[in-house]
Amino acid sequence: MEEQIIAGEVEAPAQTEAPAQTTRCTVETCLSAASAKLDTNDVCVEHFLLATVREIDDRAARLKQQPIEAGEMQAWKEFIANCTSQAQRLAQDDRTVDKRTRTRLLDLVLRASHLSQSLRRSARVPATLPIWLRREDPGKSWEEETWTSTVSEHGAGIVCRHLVEPGSTLVLCRRGPGDRARARVVYCRYDSDGRRQIGVEFIDQNNFWELSQKSRSAKTT
Repeated sequence: MEEQIIAGEVEAPAQTEAPAQTTRCTVETCLSAASAKLDTNDVCVEHFLLATVREIDDRAARLKQQPIEAGEMQAWKEFIANCTSQAQRLAQDDRTVDKRTRTRLLDLVLRASHLSQSLRRSARVPATLPIWLRREDPGKSWEEETWTSTVSEHGAGIVCRHLVEPGSTLVLCRRGPGDRARARVVYCRYDSDGRRQIGVEFIDQNNFWELSQKSRSAKTT
């Protein structure tokens, strides 16, 4: 029996969308599809992970050696936020990310979180405050009158004539109030004038310089 085609009931063929063009990773010789960005470059998940983890680790190591200046803080925060948001987005894409890659992306988020916590401790600001600096180790004791170059709620940069090693413990004494605080040396370098500068973080003190109190006073006036 022949098929009868009734006028008006013939369905038009479904229109298919043209396949979207896939953007390739811009890393030379890589043929994978791009799914993230490094600066303005489109990259695949693998190259995003490799470059971002390396950058986070490099910044974390730099932060341990020398605190960043206040002017750099916003750029660091933007970098961390960008890494975190892209890693979280990629980790939620079941179509393109396998279990192992998802684990690596979540590890990246954790590394970024640790770096962010380190940044939140406090940025150092320029300040010249007179202090006494002492080393009280047996056989290595000394004392000198000096001054700070930068201060923060958790430490300071100090001009120091004595040679000290990172990890050493010193005692800071404020010449006015006479307050004392133990601090750990985190870096030692020379400034543009050839003076030895050390960076210290407090071991048993918070707000040794009374910065929080001064900030609150400034906000209420």
